[in-house]
Amino acid sequence: MENSLYVGLSRQVVLRNAMDMVANNVANMSTPGYRTQNPIFKEFISEPKHDKDPLSMVSDYGQWQTTTPGTVQFTGGTYDVALSGPGFIGITTPTGETQYTRAGNFRVDNTGQLVTSAGYTVGNVTIPAGTQEVKITEAGEVSADGNIVGTIPMFEFDNLQMLKPQGNGLYASENARPATETRMQQGMVEGSNVNAIMETTRMIEILRDYQSTLKMINTEDERQRSAIQKLAQTSA
Repeated sequence: MENSLYVGLSRQVVLRNAMDMVANNVANMSTPGYRTQNPIFKEFISEPKHDKDPLSMVSDYGQWQTTTPGTVQFTGGTYDVALSGPGFIGITTPTGETQYTRAGNFRVDNTGQLVTSAGYTVGNVTIPAGTQEVKITEAGEVSADGNIVGTIPMFEFDNLQMLKPQGNGLYASENARPATETRMQQGMVEGSNVNAIMETTRMIEILRDYQSTLKMINTEDERQRSAIQKLAQTSA
């Protein structure tokens, strides 16, 4: 039967996806606010035709993020902010959708608008030309030379695992609410929470599992070839 080959193949597909996720974590070790992504697997039961025994295979169920905050680093940057607490900063994408991030390495564009490193709008903050001093409070209120010019919005979520990664350190969610337990720190940036040693270990384990599965598939393939050859010789 080819069932063992199907099981091995399903395992290889899942391991490949897991390796892609680990590689993405490693690539984002220096990305502000990035949170480690982890795969979730589940057993998929198939009932092949003409076979009384169900076939158990491996399937991707989804992913979950490590919610431990990254290390907060002092930058002294006027528009750099880090969050203390479970919240996220709300930004507006070019399509008008609100998404959320922990990456607070912001800047001001040529119109004076506060934006992310990718150019997405952050709240309703506009810094007037010629401003000498900008202050950002714990509540996200921004003032320029003593005049309030906008607020950096902060949001919290009942379940952080429901946030959907969108790339560029952004997440989507339909269940955001105004933050009550989060505070903002100016001149700081939260780093990635990726553990380099842990991710390297995971990468080695995935590689070993992949090689082990490949060996099993090759062994099964050789067994089937041998059985077919013997049957052919017997019938001859």
